[in-house]
Amino acid sequence: MKKYGVTLKKSLGQNFLSNETFAEKIVQLSEIEKTDTVLEIGAGAGTLTVALAQTGATIFAIEIDERMRPILQERLLTYENVHLIFSDFLALDTSFLPDGYKCVSNIPYYITAPILKKLLFTNFKFLTIMMQKEVGERLLEKPGSSNRGFLTVVLQTVANVQKVLTVPKSAFVPNPDVDSVVLKMTRKEQLPFSDNYELESYWNLVSNAFSQKRKTIYNNLKTFIDDKQKIEEILLKAGVQPNERPEGLTEEQFVALWREWKRI
Repeated sequence: MKKYGVTLKKSLGQNFLSNETFAEKIVQLSEIEKTDTVLEIGAGAGTLTVALAQTGATIFAIEIDERMRPILQERLLTYENVHLIFSDFLALDTSFLPDGYKCVSNIPYYITAPILKKLLFTNFKFLTIMMQKEVGERLLEKPGSSNRGFLTVVLQTVANVQKVLTVPKSAFVPNPDVDSVVLKMTRKEQLPFSDNYELESYWNLVSNAFSQKRKTIYNNLKTFIDDKQKIEEILLKAGVQPNERPEGLTEEQFVALWREWKRI
């Protein structure tokens, strides 16, 4: 980076993976084949991008910081299978991604949730995402955990989620304050949603249900359904007790709630 006069910006969450061994391990765990299309969000200085490029798959590497262009172009000069896109991923039209693509990324930790939401609305095969350890562990929480939130529920509705690797903070430049984990999220074959419109409505229901975690599911539903009788009917037909708290419900119970909510 010094060679190019680049100073990393905290505002962009720039903690670049610099350890090639960990980069190679992440790619190995991602089971990339030469025929795959792979999305990388946050190419940074290219350590993970190079490891991905070596698989021979078609790589779309997204980077928001134009200052990384000469670094990435130099490191990837011999890889014709890599397509660099300098853009904010959250503003990027992702229609170029084919169904069944794979995502392997070390994402900026401060925008983990918006990135995951956007990815969930695409037809991925699986996502291998490195994130802050605390955030990753919350996404693995099961019903009953006080750390379980709405993003955990939606993610576990759409995908099977597992932790595949812990990466120490020493593997990054500059060193972040905490260690990281790599989660692999494999899209479920059968989903309750027929399209993204339905997924969006499910997202809205679950997020509203978690609007105040200390309140019961009944009280949280009152914040966006103004008919108490309808709420009672929805809960009854979904088999959910009114005094349950949102973090105690399973994905199946939330899907049942959503299906009944759609009918009102």
